[in-house]
Amino acid sequence: MLNKKFAACLAAAVFVFGGSGILPVRDSIYSVSASAETYGDFYYEAVSGGVSITAYGGNGGKVSIPSKINGKKVVAIADNAFFQCDAVTAVTIPDTVVTIGESAFMECDSMTSVTIPDSVKTIGVCAFSGCTSLKSVKLPKNLQTVSEAAFSDCTALKTVTIQDSSVTFKYEAFMDCTSLKSVTIPKNVVKIEDAAFGFTLDDNDAASYTKISGFKIKCYMNSQAYIYAVVNDLSYEVLDPETPDIIFDEEDEDTSGEETAPGDINGDGSVNIVDITMTAAHVKGKKALSEKRKTRADVNGDGKINISDITMIAAHVKGKKQLKKH
Repeated sequence: MLNKKFAACLAAAVFVFGGSGILPVRDSIYSVSASAETYGDFYYEAVSGGVSITAYGGNGGKVSIPSKINGKKVVAIADNAFFQCDAVTAVTIPDTVVTIGESAFMECDSMTSVTIPDSVKTIGVCAFSGCTSLKSVKLPKNLQTVSEAAFSDCTALKTVTIQDSSVTFKYEAFMDCTSLKSVTIPKNVVKIEDAAFGFTLDDNDAASYTKISGFKIKCYMNSQAYIYAVVNDLSYEVLDPETPDIIFDEEDEDTSGEETAPGDINGDGSVNIVDITMTAAHVKGKKALSEKRKTRADVNGDGKINISDITMIAAHVKGKKQLKKH
């Protein structure tokens, strides 16, 4: 069984040679479309809203990507554009760029720094994966998605600055970043998927994760980062400890005196992702439910709380199958 990171990066790094010219540079081979044009050390193509950098043919060192080419804005870094550019030591991306493509800078293993502007909204699958000399990264304030394995295997990475944006971290986004021992995750982060932070691959099982020793999440109470830390049994520090824990507290939010519906674990009148998270934390042995909440979590009425109950609550939340009283 392939782990998700390997499968995602393998797919992202595949080159399509049909109708393309092949440009050998140093030890790398780039796929350059027949329609690509050149501007200095860069290959580019016209795209909606401007141009996209498709390949780099320079000698490396510190690279500044132009903001305009022939009067058109550079709005994207294409898939594989700097793939395995071993001689590149630093990259500055202009504030016209909105998208960084899949494997765009993958395995640029001499790159120690990258400047990503606030204009960037999407960082693609494996975009910076294997940049083993990269020491720090500041994510843009308008960022919406950090894709699968985007910064995986950045083994020298010690500092990640996340601005308070509505961003989703896809699975394994920062996996195998073994030098990253702490990350502060703001309140407005929308979602954090499996093994996005704090995990490496199990040496004995490539399909399993192992927690990175000494890793800690600094988070806010009731935030997505807090849920992620609790459910995954990661060390965490709450930055606003005076805020009541409304997700894993022992008191119900419901004060109406009415009977609470099955699946509404915290009694707030709604069955949602919080209830799934609480049930999952109980099943994993991370955070036990009170007796009252156990009754609500046992949605199939078999006297046990397990993966079947989680699945049924999730189906209800997704609108696939409504829960019924038993």
